[in-house]
Amino acid sequence: MAQPGDELSQPDGVRVHFVRTSAQTGGRAVELEWHVPVGRRLAALPHRHPGAPEHFRVESGTGRHWLGRRRLIARAGDGWVVPPGSSHVHPANAGTEPLVVRQWIAVEAPDMELVGGIERYFETVFTLAGEGRVDRFGRIKSPLQDALTLWETLVPGTYLVGIPIRVQRAAIGGLAAIARRRGMTAVHARRPG
Repeated sequence: MAQPGDELSQPDGVRVHFVRTSAQTGGRAVELEWHVPVGRRLAALPHRHPGAPEHFRVESGTGRHWLGRRRLIARAGDGWVVPPGSSHVHPANAGTEPLVVRQWIAVEAPDMELVGGIERYFETVFTLAGEGRVDRFGRIKSPLQDALTLWETLVPGTYLVGIPIRVQRAAIGGLAAIARRRGMTAVHARRPG
């Protein structure tokens, strides 16, 4: 599990710094600080979180993101909240200097499945990126690995936009079951550096 102060890096230069973790907050919050080089973006397809708001604040640089159907620009000092159930895409660097973004989810009742799952998902993506197993959009290249990691870290707290939840649960859950039968592991973690 991630600890406050841990930092992970991808080969493309994107870094994440764990500010607050599920272990530290008793499953009530996770807070990340992203460092995004020019021309890069945070990994995330359009998605929604049914049960919790997600917060973002630009610390420096300029980011482009989506909230619902609106494409928005945010600069240093700008912040926004993604209401529960709202579709969104995480920021991409839209400027000429590195983008630094704070991202956090905080819930009233402890929810280790949601909060800890977010940490484990990003730890896995960064580890697999270091092994060349993630595409340029931050998606895990192997469909079976992708499904297993999504299923065991983000579902049911996160769903893709545009596909009915019951269809996603059946498809992702089915592929995850195949991956487990093939001996695959959902979570991959490396030592922070």
